[in-house]
Amino acid sequence: MATGELTARIVGSGSFLPPNRLDNFELYERESIQRNFDVEKARGSLRNGSGSDDLSAAEVFDLWSRQVTGIRERRIVDEDGEVTTESMCAEAARRALEMAGMDSRDLDLIVVASLTASEEVPNVACTVGSLIGAPAVGGYVLNAACAGFIYAMATGFSFIKSGLGRRILVVSGDALSHIVDYSDPKTAVLFGDGAGAVVLQATEDGEGVLGRPYLTADYSHEHMNLTGQWWITEESEATHLRMGGGAHVLRQAVNTMTGVASRALETTGLTWDDIDFVIPHQANLRITQGIEKALRLSKGRVIHTIEEYGNMSASTVPIALDEVMRGRHGPVSDPARFVLTAVGGGYTSGAIVFEWSGA
Repeated sequence: MATGELTARIVGSGSFLPPNRLDNFELYERESIQRNFDVEKARGSLRNGSGSDDLSAAEVFDLWSRQVTGIRERRIVDEDGEVTTESMCAEAARRALEMAGMDSRDLDLIVVASLTASEEVPNVACTVGSLIGAPAVGGYVLNAACAGFIYAMATGFSFIKSGLGRRILVVSGDALSHIVDYSDPKTAVLFGDGAGAVVLQATEDGEGVLGRPYLTADYSHEHMNLTGQWWITEESEATHLRMGGGAHVLRQAVNTMTGVASRALETTGLTWDDIDFVIPHQANLRITQGIEKALRLSKGRVIHTIEEYGNMSASTVPIALDEVMRGRHGPVSDPARFVLTAVGGGYTSGAIVFEWSGA
């Protein structure tokens, strides 16, 4: 982007993961998983299945989980309710503001992507603002499923580009463990909890969001279904989050995320050779590896985090981004160019390209 043209740059990132780890063996201890998991069918489907007859049911579940999804463990909040979607978002925001060297009261807007707000009103953004010491900063929450952070980033970029704000906090957070249908092993194995955030600031120095974010959708009810409400009353029914699977969904995810990423890249005049890191939504290790293969990118340029964290909906992207910016995935050039890309239930999808300097 030419110097002198107003855009948004990332000046800080932060993330929060609950300390509780739930690995596949612990997940299998749930009665609903054991009741609905077909051990013998899974045993027969295991790759290199010789010797699988000697595995316990829990070992079959762990191996099946890792082969099908790439997930070994995930983070979940305590059941006591002390850690909430809002508190996770607030902690990620504090860490992003600290990196940015910015006071929360300097913000012009807070945008949050989430599926699991503790309450409808006040909205998550207002609650986060209060928790970080900026109760007078306006904000709102949006739902674009797993593509939510990309949509929220595009919103922050648009506010800055239009002159409506100069410092925007963009956050994504979810406590998916509250809404997962644990009677469905194929869904239960996927999801975890966490939050990530970035601080966007107006700039005219050429560094920041490059080109235009690309957002799109393709209606489908097959990928992910979420109905009801998760804050349960005597009169309400529990929410159940179910995720579709199979080869078609996997191909759709790979094709969609590579497609929207390529469309966003086209607006910048850059090629894939110019990109240092691609951070896709972490839905399944086979999907992120499929993106790596489809784009013919060398190892290390596409980031994979799902083994330890699972699918945290829209938060997978900012959490991975924060880890990269803090050097947890190896050296980062200065400046570095990133592509963020995601697809979510519905389908929603989007991608954004930016240049970042840690100096």
